[in-house]
Amino acid sequence: MQLLYTPRSHYSRKVRLVLGALGLEATLVDVGNAAVAQAAVFGPNPLMKVPTLVDDDCVVFDSDHIAQYLVHRYDPDDRLGVLDGRVATLNARAVMNGAMAAEVELILAARTGIDTAAHVRFDKMRGAIDGALAWLEANVGVFLETPSYLGFHLVSLWDHLALYDLRPLAAYPRLHALAAHLNAHPAIAASRPV
Repeated sequence: MQLLYTPRSHYSRKVRLVLGALGLEATLVDVGNAAVAQAAVFGPNPLMKVPTLVDDDCVVFDSDHIAQYLVHRYDPDDRLGVLDGRVATLNARAVMNGAMAAEVELILAARTGIDTAAHVRFDKMRGAIDGALAWLEANVGVFLETPSYLGFHLVSLWDHLALYDLRPLAAYPRLHALAAHLNAHPAIAASRPV
């Protein structure tokens, strides 16, 4: 199995945490700068994004789809709650994925030389991240205190936001406490981006 990824990608981190929790090994293939527009760098992914999982002749795109594939193939008991279809869980994932996507747009725009402070479009993205964090803070009860896919999703988002310092995080003490609790697990802490 191979995982095309970047070490700082929060989407890739979710998958790496699932692989580790399920005891699965994958060769990590760092695609380098995710802002480049070179299709060959991203292997079989036509969207030129990470992560992409290659498992024998099966190729899977998107972190949530990869997690579902791994559970269907290797963990039919779904010990991590990847297949949890409750509305609260689905909403939390949608909110986190939306915040992660907005954050990626801001980071990649800045990396390519765009002044994100000069464009209203990017103000909306910062507002979306703030709105997502406020919603998650108000709905923190949806998360388990034990490692789960939803928790992996949260720490991946939270630590990425902290790494890039794009938004003030002090206003979200419940999320901070939960992320710190989850990051106390050695396998989760070892996957933190630097």
